Amino acid sequence: MTGVPAIGLSSGTLPQAGATELARAALRYGGSGVDLRIGKGQGWDSDGVAEGLRAVAEAGAEVFFTGVGWRLGDPGLAPAEAAEAAGVPSRWPVKVFCVERPDLGLVAEQVSGAADAGFALWVETHAGGPAVDGLIDLAARTGAGVVLDVLGLREIGGADRHQLADLAPHVHAAQVKGVLRTPEGVRHRPLTPPDLDPVLNVLERGPLRSITVESRAGAPDSDLAVLAHVLVPNMTLEELDRCR
Repeated sequence: MTGVPAIGLSSGTLPQAGATELARAALRYGGSGVDLRIGKGQGWDSDGVAEGLRAVAEAGAEVFFTGVGWRLGDPGLAPAEAAEAAGVPSRWPVKVFCVERPDLGLVAEQVSGAADAGFALWVETHAGGPAVDGLIDLAARTGAGVVLDVLGLREIGGADRHQLADLAPHVHAAQVKGVLRTPEGVRHRPLTPPDLDPVLNVLERGPLRSITVESRAGAPDSDLAVLAHVLVPNMTLEELDRCR
C-alpha cells in the first residue's frame, strides 16, 4: 500500500505541552509527527521556536508544517518580513488564514513574495475566510496551498462533493476534530468516523501529506486510533506506519 498520509497531533491538541512532551505523545499514540502553531502562547515554543523545533526533532517526530496568524489579503502583511520577525522557519510550509473577500492580485503578490524568500503558504479553511468556491479560485490563481480544517469548512459554509473535487488538487494537509454544537457554541468531543468524510472525499482524488488531530476533547490517543482505522480499516498502527 502506498500514499497513506502521515498522521499525528496538532500543537493545539496539547497546548500546554512542551515540545518534547508533544512529540512523544504523537509517537506514543501512533502518529509520526506534529504541526506547530507559532506565537500562540503554547508550550512547545515557550523556550523559543528554534529550541522547540530542535526538541521535536530530538524526540524523533516529524514536523508536518507550522502555522501563524497571518491573514492573506491584509494590505499590511509582508510575509517575508513577518516571518523574520517571528522566527518562522522556511524549511516547512506555513499555514495561514485569509480575509473573506481578498484582492487576488494582492494575495498573488504576497504568495510570490513568500516563495521568493523560500516559504510555501497554505491557507486554512477557517471562520472569516473565503467560502470554498472563493478558496478554489484563490488557490488556482495564486498558487497557495490549502489545509482542510473540518470545523473551518463548516464555518465557511461547507462543500458538496463536486466542490471538494475541485478543491482537492490544492489540498496538502488536513486537520480533524470532533465537534458538538450546543446553544452555548461549539464544544470539542472525541473524533468519530463520520467527522472524516470531507477528508476522505479529498483523498479519493489524490494524496495528502499529513492529517493531524487538532482537538481539545482530551482524547488524543483514541482520536488517532480512529483516524488510523478510517484511513486503513483492519490495519494496526504499527502496520500503518510500515506502509508509509
